Amino acid sequence: MPAVDVAAFLQSTDCEAIGSGWLEQPVNAWSSLAFALVGAGMVGAGMVAPDRAIDTRERANRVIFGGLLIATGIGSFLFHGPHPASAQFLHDASFLAALFFLIAANVTGALGISNRSTIIVTLLGLIVIAVVLGAGAPANILTAVLAVALIVSELVMWRHARPRIAWYRVAVISLLAGLGLFVAGRTTSALCDPKSVFQAHAGWHIAAAVFLGAYFLATVPARTGGEIT
Repeated sequence: MPAVDVAAFLQSTDCEAIGSGWLEQPVNAWSSLAFALVGAGMVGAGMVAPDRAIDTRERANRVIFGGLLIATGIGSFLFHGPHPASAQFLHDASFLAALFFLIAANVTGALGISNRSTIIVTLLGLIVIAVVLGAGAPANILTAVLAVALIVSELVMWRHARPRIAWYRVAVISLLAGLGLFVAGRTTSALCDPKSVFQAHAGWHIAAAVFLGAYFLATVPARTGGEIT
């Protein structure tokens, strides 16, 4: 069995061929808007959707997280589409910011830390992300670091409240599907077909957006001190 070149995989890009039109990678660009759609739904849920388990703090969390997902969708669309000079940074920073806020809000909520402290932690984390990215650190490495932090946050949350099981199942299934699609959608993958209208990386966008939204909804009890199945 051939050895896996991890460094080559982390440095590889997504499979879709780069064209010369307004959208350099149209399939990946349009699929990026899945993040924005989930984010818009989250903002709407935070502002108008009734839910007895949701307090003022959690409604604010939904609006902030939804806004970050919208930014993620826009950043990814710009990266795969028009690709302005700042596209790479916007693509990476917006996704990492959404993931970091998810972790910060869950942990601070579960530990009963004030919302003000949550915001401070989030802002400091976003500054660190921006600085590290600006220094040239690979976004995939930072994503892996935050993935480990998410696993650690799981241990904290489960000690305080059981997640919403239905949403949790959706999150796990979409995450597993998304990881498979992410691997299949790299240029180093044997399944890569740059000219195909069916791009695995586009599927990763959709699965990742579903995961982030479902996981956020699944972990409401940890942030509100309740236990909802």
